[in-house]
Amino acid sequence: MFHRLEKEEGHAILDRLKSDERAAVFSKEFTQISYKSLNFYDNFKIYRFVNYATLPSFIMEYLGDGNVFVALDGTANPIYAVNAEAPINLNDDNIIDYLDFFFEHVHGSEGDIYLIKNAKDIPSLDSLDKAQRKTVMDAYIDLERLPPSDDLEFRVRATVYYAGCLLASVINVTKEGRISFSQRQMLLKGIAVPKNEVNYQWMGEK
Repeated sequence: MFHRLEKEEGHAILDRLKSDERAAVFSKEFTQISYKSLNFYDNFKIYRFVNYATLPSFIMEYLGDGNVFVALDGTANPIYAVNAEAPINLNDDNIIDYLDFFFEHVHGSEGDIYLIKNAKDIPSLDSLDKAQRKTVMDAYIDLERLPPSDDLEFRVRATVYYAGCLLASVINVTKEGRISFSQRQMLLKGIAVPKNEVNYQWMGEK
C-alpha cells in the first residue's frame, strides 16, 4: 500500500530532482508523491509521482532512499543498479514479492509480463465463455519453488502472461536479483490483459 507524503516532504524531493529532466513534468502545485516500502531493500522505497495537471493523470515511479532517486523506465537496468547499491536482500520469504515488483516495472520487447499466482486471478478470465475458461484453467501451472542450481539462488516454476500468451517457465534469480527464464513452454494464445497504468516515456523503444 502506498502512503502519501506530506506536501513539504514531496516538495523537498522535487527540489532534489531538479537536475533530472525526466522529473520536469512534475510541478509542486499539481504533483502528489506517495511511497511504499519494499521488503527486499533496507533503505530504498518505491516513490510514485502523479501529475494531476494532465488528463489522464501522468504517473512515474522512482526507487529512492531519500537522497538518491533512480527513475524506473521499463527496463531492468535501474532495478539492477539499485540492487547493487542498496544492496538487495533476497530470501525465501520475499522472493515472490521481488518477482511481482520486477514484472510490474520491467517491460519485455512485446509488452508487460504478468506473474500468475492463481488461475482465478488471470485478468479477463470472467470475459471468457465456459469452454474458454476451462481451457485456461486446464493450461495453468501452479507456482512451485525449485531447489537452487549452480549460481542461481532461487528458481520458481510459474505461469506467466506475455505477448498475448500464457507460458509455463522456470524463472531464475541470482542473489543479486538478476532474472532470466528457462524451460519455456507455450500454454495458450490470444488472451487479452489490461495495460500497465504506469507511463514509460523514456524507454528508447522503436
